[in-house]
Amino acid sequence: MDPGLVYDYIDFLCNSNYTINNIKVLARKTADCSGAKRAGHAGNLNYPLFSAVFQQYGRHNMSTHLIRQVTNVGDPNSVYKVTINPPSDTVVTVEPQELVFRRVGQKLNFLVRVQAMAVKLSPGGSSMKGGSIVWSDGKHNVTSPLIVTMQQPL
Repeated sequence: MDPGLVYDYIDFLCNSNYTINNIKVLARKTADCSGAKRAGHAGNLNYPLFSAVFQQYGRHNMSTHLIRQVTNVGDPNSVYKVTINPPSDTVVTVEPQELVFRRVGQKLNFLVRVQAMAVKLSPGGSSMKGGSIVWSDGKHNVTSPLIVTMQQPL
């Protein structure tokens, strides 16, 4: 198996209330959750799926951002370029647009911004649209789903 990039999952497990012993079994190494970055909200758990949930509350323009960290497990001196396939009626940007890795094991962060316009929904209704973000170095294509959910309160 040669995935190229992996999303770091130890902080995800720490933020998901796994015990140190549970994490040790899953990760096959001892984990220290004391320094784990607190996610702030579920969208920042460093999971390889991007989910933006918007409560409309009469707003017309809504936005959020999601931060991820990936580790290069492919070739040293790899450059991954992003391709964004946004859900319809959204604007999605990724910064930086290139991840430049100098060595295997190097970790880099990127930021995903999602902007959406309100949609017509009945009270209590919701709408879900999907897209993807793909990092490619010419050898590996690392694809992450992107789901945008619009909710209309009662």
